[in-house]
Amino acid sequence: MSGIQFELKPIHKNEPKYPNINQAILFILPSIIITIVSIILFAQLTVFPEPQYNIFLVTILVAIILSLVGMAGMQVLIYRIADDRDYFVDGAAARAIQMGLIYSFIVSIIMAAIVSPYLLSVLHFSGTDILYFAYLLFFFSSTWIIISAFWASEQYKQPAVIFTISYLGIFGFTYIAYQIDPVYTIIGYMVGITILFLASLFTALKTFPKPKSAYTLSRDFAKLPKLISQNAAPILFNIFYVLAIFLDKIIVWVTQGLRSGQGLVVTGPYTTGAFLGLIPMFSVATVAYFTSRTKSLVHDRYTGTFMEIQKGIKEYKRIYWISLRAMLLIALGLTVLIASLSFYFNTDLQVLQILLTISVGSIFFTVIVFNAAVLVIFGHSSISTWSVLIIIISELATIPYIHTDIWFSSLGFMLGSFIGFVVSFFVTIRMFSFPEYRMFRFLLKSP
Repeated sequence: MSGIQFELKPIHKNEPKYPNINQAILFILPSIIITIVSIILFAQLTVFPEPQYNIFLVTILVAIILSLVGMAGMQVLIYRIADDRDYFVDGAAARAIQMGLIYSFIVSIIMAAIVSPYLLSVLHFSGTDILYFAYLLFFFSSTWIIISAFWASEQYKQPAVIFTISYLGIFGFTYIAYQIDPVYTIIGYMVGITILFLASLFTALKTFPKPKSAYTLSRDFAKLPKLISQNAAPILFNIFYVLAIFLDKIIVWVTQGLRSGQGLVVTGPYTTGAFLGLIPMFSVATVAYFTSRTKSLVHDRYTGTFMEIQKGIKEYKRIYWISLRAMLLIALGLTVLIASLSFYFNTDLQVLQILLTISVGSIFFTVIVFNAAVLVIFGHSSISTWSVLIIIISELATIPYIHTDIWFSSLGFMLGSFIGFVVSFFVTIRMFSFPEYRMFRFLLKSP
């Protein structure tokens, strides 16, 4: 958690009336923009030859998923570097971005080298397709790194503006290239992603101050092993989080690919229903609101008299319950909205069944993510990690049943999310009983 304190001061006309709500909205806006633009864009690509369209989608989706998995751990480290009040105090964000970009380049090369034989031999990618994939993998990875630095510095406005403008550009360039000839569609998409990366990079260069004192990247990288060991549970949580979201889809894609002989088929009712079913997870923006509201309480949780500490904990719990209820209401509202729209525009009952199953799982999943922000205070980050790992295990357990009905994969996500939710919620409530004792016990255990 950040050590920056809030100060009570009068609200001026140029200051937002509800800064915490504004931060939550700006935090989730990039995800909303990506989802809306992608749905509209892919709906326009109607005259693609099926094998070519599948390669187009596989190139993009595999690049996105691998970039998110590969950068998940580094994103946690960027947050820790931005929070550092000792070694990285001078130009922390700029130094984190430099290390992150080098890391993304190395990891992208390694991942591309590992995946390329499968893409070539099983999915029948050409050499040019492999180059497109590697290009997108690196630029996606680098973009996640830069955006993480903005979020870690609690600057949510810039990413929101960058993604809004850049994804409109992605839509424009991709659609124009598609109109010229479907074979050029991927090139148009790559141009758009390049703009997204460059906009993020140049904005970061203007936003984050350069270090004033001399430093070397080799010394900065030497600090990472200690940061990794200190944050092993959050790093694993971030990695498992990404895997849990996409694993059920990957299982279905592989199953469909084996049936068709194409190796990997990403089109079909499952993909449509499963991705729409993740929309209720937009309510996770409430986590940004909650952490912003409680930041000063967390920072000062060990200061003051015992009565003052108890008062702070009571206020923290009050904000927790308010935020949790708001998150669940938003998630339920989004579920009803997206299910109604799906049924209105697409009467495919299989899509609706998958959508509703994933949506219910998404609601449980958001509670796991929400509680992760609480459990870290009590030194129980590993509970959140185990809760997400349970989802992955549940998804893998459905593999023998996928051949009967692909819906079982969504059921695995839902059941795993429910079990993980029970574990996470039970431990969180337990931490709220005698919280003073549990906080100070964690303090004594900390190095």
